[in-house]
Parts: sequence; structure tokens; C-alpha cells
Amino acid sequence: MHRKLEILWGFVVFMFVPILAMDGLSETTGFHCMTQYSMRLNRWLHGEPRPTQPPFDLTVLDEEGNEAAYYEPGKIYTIRLVGYVHYRGLLIQPRLCDEHGFTIGSLRGGRFLEDNNWGLYGLRFQRCSHWNMDDDSVTHADDDKKFLSVIKWTTDRDVGNVQFMITIASEDDVYWERWRPYSGFLQSISQKVSPSKVIKEVFVDEKSAFKIYSSSSDAKS
Repeated sequence: MHRKLEILWGFVVFMFVPILAMDGLSETTGFHCMTQYSMRLNRWLHGEPRPTQPPFDLTVLDEEGNEAAYYEPGKIYTIRLVGYVHYRGLLIQPRLCDEHGFTIGSLRGGRFLEDNNWGLYGLRFQRCSHWNMDDDSVTHADDDKKFLSVIKWTTDRDVGNVQFMITIASEDDVYWERWRPYSGFLQSISQKVSPSKVIKEVFVDEKSAFKIYSSSSDAKS
């Protein structure tokens, strides 16, 4: 009887220990450099992204702590990411956009500012070459559970519209890809008098928004 119980317990341990060991991310210290342009995760490792609205909030604050819709060159802005569920990994970049809000390829603008709190938040720069040390891509430094990330950003010049785009993973197979919240969209202060004609649908479905834009352009011509 005892022998049978030992065998049964051994089987249970054999079956469940690997599952427990899988808790966390495969990419424990940051997303691979293959993501630096597309911001798309490896489907073999992670499966397909979630199509739902991400359970997170992102806000951009100015130096007075107010939510910002415009930026001024030389000033420092704070990006605050809050999770209503935990996340273990992230990749965030300041993507450049045209006047309508569409991203311009993989172009980025401005730079993130590392500070002493990055160790607390589990953040690091995504460095993908020794000769290109641009500070415009941040990923996780560990895969501990996170509920808050705070990152500072600035630019020395007017770079046009900027979208803080994020790929964020709770677990290997639970993630949201290329999320671009409207609250993470900044226009240059120079455009405040004549704001860009941003298409709000861009922040819901960029492909559908492009069809709307194309149809309206064709109608005008």
C-alpha cells in the first residue's frame, strides 16, 4: 500500500513540477532584439496576442504632474503604466506618427531617461547593437510580477506626433501586442494652434482607420 502511494505521489510530482517551473516568461531579462522594429513577439514562444482591450492604464504627465496631450522640446514627461492584472514583461517605444495619427514605419523620436528607480520597476534599455546606443526602447530587466512602471521621456527638438506604443505580457501566452492608447499620444506644442487632424479610430483599429481615411481622400479627389 505504501509503495503504491509513493508511486502515485511520484507521478503527481512528475506531472506538476514542470508546470510550476513554467511560471514566468521565457524571455526573463527582456524581449529579444528581433522585436525592436515590429514589436511583435515570437509566435512559437508566445502564441497569438490577445484581441481584447488590455487591462492596463497608461498616462503621460508633464513636469507639474498634469496629464499631457502636447509636449515641448526640452521638458521631461513621465509615462506611467498601471496594471489591473500583473504583467511580467513589456516593450515600450516612442513611435513617430503622421498628422492623422498613423505610425511612420518603425521610426522613433526622443529618448527615455534612465533613473535609480529602474531597478525597482525591473526596467532596462533594449540594446541591440554596440554601435547604436539610442535610448528609445525600454524592456523588462526581470520577469517578476509588476503592477506599476514609471519611465521618463524627453526630446531636444520637435519630432512631430509621438505615440507611446507597448507590447506587454502577463505570462508567456497571455499578452497584448502593439497597444497604442490614445492617452499615450502626444502632439508637439507647435501644433496647439492648429491641431493635427487625428483620426480617433486609429487608436481602436489602425487598419480600419486607414480604410476610412482612404475612402474620404478618394471622395475629396
